[in-house]
Parts: sequence; structure tokens; C-alpha cells
Amino acid sequence: MNGQGAASGGDIVDLFLPLHRAGPGDADSLRWALDVAGTPPDAQVLDAGCGTGADLPALIAALPLGQITAIDTAAPFIERVGSRFPTVTAHVADMANPPPGPYDLIWSAGAVYQIGVEAALPAWAPYLKPGGRVAFSDLCWRAADPPAAARAFWRAEGLSLGTADDLAAAVAAAGWRVLGARWLGQGGWAAYYDPLERRLDGFRGDPALIAGFRAEIALWRAHGASYDYRLIVAEPV
Repeated sequence: MNGQGAASGGDIVDLFLPLHRAGPGDADSLRWALDVAGTPPDAQVLDAGCGTGADLPALIAALPLGQITAIDTAAPFIERVGSRFPTVTAHVADMANPPPGPYDLIWSAGAVYQIGVEAALPAWAPYLKPGGRVAFSDLCWRAADPPAAARAFWRAEGLSLGTADDLAAAVAAAGWRVLGARWLGQGGWAAYYDPLERRLDGFRGDPALIAGFRAEIALWRAHGASYDYRLIVAEPV
């Protein structure tokens, strides 16, 4: 998700294109979000920032009568999604300006940081059906006093992490109500980092990119208990 430094977008795409996941997550957290949101099996769902399509198998399985639209700004990711999941409508699009919908659920796993919660929720509200919900995850501190090394790393990545309470306050300030919240947990990070680490071993891209991601993985192994993705299911008030 980070560790990019000055690496080109092309190197990032080349690194992640063969991988199942382009960020932390798992099917269990997605199923939890669908349950909390009350998403029906025939729902129209937007996967905003779908990456290589990691969450699409679980969405397809949970919504056998549904219509799923997946968007990402990286065209090669969308090409891969389109070839792997022919029942999914895949578009190159900015998450702030998705295809019209309307949607029963907008799902965004670990991608909302690109525009920020304060911008994403107002942008998404007009794309929801009446009674529609949004489920997203954002990086937060779990520790009351995070280690200096973790603070310095995420600050250098351009991220200013808040707490779970800070995230809930941002949702409320945007005029939304939190219906449920939980932590992703370490399994969701391992599902991302373990394959990524193996990919880095044979990757011949930008050395700075490789070093950045290795540093990110090392940080997680040393201090991963101090931060995590906070999953939120919310609705407009």
C-alpha cells in the first residue's frame, strides 16, 4: 500500500499485477461488512479501488444475484479484473467519480486514504440507493503510545494516522452514522505481506521501491500490533 517513495506508477503496477492482493484484507472482514450493512443477495455493489480484484471472489459468492462494479485508476488492474471476472463490470475510474449506480453498498478496502474519508463520504452519498451503506477501511493507531519508529515511517509515507475514535469522529463530522466497526487483524496483513515478500525476492524493478516495501514489511513484523486497518460500516444521516 505504501513504501513507494519516488518509484514510478508503472513499477507499482508491475509489482502487484501478478498478486492476488494489493493491500491488507481478507474475506472474513468483507463478509462481516456485508452482514452489518444488511446487503441483500441481489445488491448492486461498487468495489472502489479494487486493485487486482482480491475481494471480488468473496463478493461474487456472497451476492449470487447481485451486480458488481469494480473501479481502479490503474488500467492494467482493470484489464486483469475484466479477464478474471467476466460477470463484474470493470472500469478505469476515480473513486470520487464512480459509474452512476445507484448502489446498495460501496465497498472500499484500504483505498480511501487516496482522497480521505472527509472527501470520500460526501462524494459517495449521491451514488447510494435510499438505505444504501458504505463499508471502508482506513489505517489507524491501535496503541495509545505508538512506537517512534512506526510514527516516523508512516509520517515519511505522507500519512498522518489517527485513532479509531478520530476515524469515528470524521465519519460523524461528514454527516454519517457508524453502524459497525472492527479491526482487520493480523491475518489480513499476513495475507498481503507474505505473497508480496515472495514477489519482491524475484522482482527486478526500481531498487528504491523494493527497499521501501521491505522496510514496510519489517516495520509490521516489529510494530504491527501498534496499528491496523479499522473497518467501518456507515450510512448517511
